[in-house]
Amino acid sequence: MRHLIFYLLLGLIFLTITVLVFAHEKTGWIAPAEAKKMRNPVKATKASIQKGKEIYEKKCALCHGVDGDGKGPASAGFNPKPTSFKGLHGHGGQFSDGEHFWKITTGKGGMPSFEKDLTEEERWHVINYVNTFMKHK
Repeated sequence: MRHLIFYLLLGLIFLTITVLVFAHEKTGWIAPAEAKKMRNPVKATKASIQKGKEIYEKKCALCHGVDGDGKGPASAGFNPKPTSFKGLHGHGGQFSDGEHFWKITTGKGGMPSFEKDLTEEERWHVINYVNTFMKHK
């Protein structure tokens, strides 16, 4: 009888964790309206894209992949998986520069906040570089 109760409780805990993970996936990570309207003040010049690439390779590629495909060496342990920025159907192509800026700034879960690690200008350079992975709105 004790074993039955133990396994029932274990099953209940597993089910609860599964539901919470699924609920997290369904709710997504939505930037506020004011972030969606933000415009990138840093022009996407070759110099800006190069600066963004250097920062991306140091701070982002480990999870998001060198090619922005979301399959960096550290991505295997994450749920949800890091964003892929590739092509129109890449998760990144669905968001404005302002939304990306907000997400880079605030972070969530496995995605750290870069508000203190990168200046605003550096974050915009990274966005200019990430935009090279996709056809951007």
